Amino acid sequence: MSTSVAKRATVLVSGIAGLGMQAGALEPEDILHFRVGNLHIRPQFSTGVTVDDNIFYRSSDALNELLYGAKEGDLISQLGSGANITLGQDSVNTLSFGYNYLHRFYADHSEVSSGDHALSLSGGLTQGKVRFSTSHALTYLTGIQGGGTSFLVEQNPRISLSDQLSVSFDITPKSDVYVTGSYSQTDQDEDSRFSDFDSWRLAMGYGFKYSEGLRMFTQLRHGISTTSYYRSTSERSWDFTGASMGAEGDFTEKLTGTLQVGYELRSSDLTGISAGAPTVTAELEQLLGERTLLALSYTRANQVNVDLADQASVSDSVRLTLRRALGTRQKWFASVFGGLFLNDFSEPGGSNEGASFESFSFGGSLDYRVQEWLSSSLSYSFSDFSAEFPASNRSSIDYQVNQVSMSAKFGF
Repeated sequence: MSTSVAKRATVLVSGIAGLGMQAGALEPEDILHFRVGNLHIRPQFSTGVTVDDNIFYRSSDALNELLYGAKEGDLISQLGSGANITLGQDSVNTLSFGYNYLHRFYADHSEVSSGDHALSLSGGLTQGKVRFSTSHALTYLTGIQGGGTSFLVEQNPRISLSDQLSVSFDITPKSDVYVTGSYSQTDQDEDSRFSDFDSWRLAMGYGFKYSEGLRMFTQLRHGISTTSYYRSTSERSWDFTGASMGAEGDFTEKLTGTLQVGYELRSSDLTGISAGAPTVTAELEQLLGERTLLALSYTRANQVNVDLADQASVSDSVRLTLRRALGTRQKWFASVFGGLFLNDFSEPGGSNEGASFESFSFGGSLDYRVQEWLSSSLSYSFSDFSAEFPASNRSSIDYQVNQVSMSAKFGF
C-alpha cells in the first residue's frame, strides 16, 4: 500500500473511531425513530473504509499479468443512507418498506467509484388458520462485477430483482400444508458482456409439529433457470424437479436451525443432458456455553453458472462461524469464520466437461455495540479462488484477495 493511501486510511479510521465519543450528545429517539400511531420510520446511516489489495480479481501469475495486468489495490471509502418504514401493531401482521443507498469512493481509481440503490418490500399476515408472507427486493448496481467463474471483469449497470411468496394453512393444531414461490432476475446493461439470468421455483409440502419446538416437513418442487447471452437472441434453460424432507426448530436445548435433504433431477432444453443429484441444506446453531455460538451453513445443490450454462454441475458450499461475546456487559463481540465452495462439472456432454472451481475463505471481526443505535466493526478477510478448464484455451483462473475494513452503523 502506498504512503498516501495509508495516511488517508489512518485519518478516516480515526474519524470513525471518534464517533462513539460524541454519541452521548445525541438524542437518538428524536432523530432515529419516528412514531405516528402504528407507523414507525427509522432512518439509517453507515460509513466505513476498506483496504482491498485486488479490486479487479487479477492473478499474480506472470502470464496472466502480461495478458490482463498486474494486481491493483485501493482504499475504498463508503457512505450509506436510507430508511425503513414499518406499519403494524405486532411482529406478525406487518408491512415494511425500505430504501438504502451506498456509495463507494476509490482513492486511486476514481473512475470505478460507484453507487448502489436498494429497495425492499415485505409483509406478513395471519388470519385464523391461514398465514401469508411475502418479500421483494429490487437493486440497481453500478460497481465492479467479475471474479468467480467468469473470465470477465467490468463495470456496467445492472438490475437485480427477487420475489418470494409463502402461504400456509393449518389442517389441525399440529399439521399444515404450504405453498412457496420464488423468482430472481439479473438484467445486465445492453453493452455488458455478462449474461442476463432469471430463475423461478415453486414448492408445495406438508408440515407436522413433532414437538413444541420442532416441526417436520416434506416437499415437492419444480423450477426453471434461463440464461440469455451477450448480444444474442439464444437462451439456454434448465428444468429442475425434486423432492425433500426436513426438520426445523429446536433439535436439542442448545441446537437449533433447519436441516433438509432430498434429491433433484435436472435437464437441459439445449443439449438434452439429464441427470440427478442429492441435495442438502443445513443452517444450524449450537450454543457452546452462555457467550459462545457455533454456526454451520452447508448447501449441496444443482448449480447453473450464468456464464457457463450449457452444462450444469453439483456444488458444495460450507461455512463455519464461531462468535463469542466479550466482557460482562456483552458490548464487544469477536468472531472467526472459514468457508469452502466446490463446483464440479464431472458429467460429459457440455463445453465445460472436466472443469472444476474451488474457493476458500477465512477471516474474523471485532464488533463493538456502542449504543442500541450505534455499532462499529473491524474485520479482515482472505479469499482464494481457483478454476480449471481442460477444454478451454485459458486452462485456469487463480487469484487471491485480502480485505481489511472498519465501519460504523447508525440506526435502530
